[in-house]
Amino acid sequence: MRGVIRVVAAIALVGALGLTGCARDQVPSIVAEPSRPAVVDPPGLYDGPRDTSRAVGVLDYVDLEGGFWAVTGVAATDAAESMIVAVIANAGPVESELASLRGHYVEVTGELSDEATIRMAGPEIIADEIRVLEGALPEDGS
Repeated sequence: MRGVIRVVAAIALVGALGLTGCARDQVPSIVAEPSRPAVVDPPGLYDGPRDTSRAVGVLDYVDLEGGFWAVTGVAATDAAESMIVAVIANAGPVESELASLRGHYVEVTGELSDEATIRMAGPEIIADEIRVLEGALPEDGS
């Protein structure tokens, strides 16, 4: 009987991992043309419609725990340590596009992940869209 329970548990675990893995394979859309929101929210994590969330802040590559893309509360400098608002869980397929947007003020919309992860930097968001917000670009315009 224990053997049957272990087999069923293993099948359930593999199935759960397979389902959650699909979400991480989702490729987020990138909107690099700055949009003009009526109000630019301060950095933070906000509830969105229909179980979605919005992470607002500065897009940065964090060279920690193997490296990852995240929305941070402030631009990284030698004097300030970035507060991580959310890690972008599915950034892999769009890394080259994100590199050109590093340092820009963005809004990432998607679903918060409840999966276990090796990164312990903050909440993870499975992005549907990454949008640059106007009026909050780096001073040098890059």
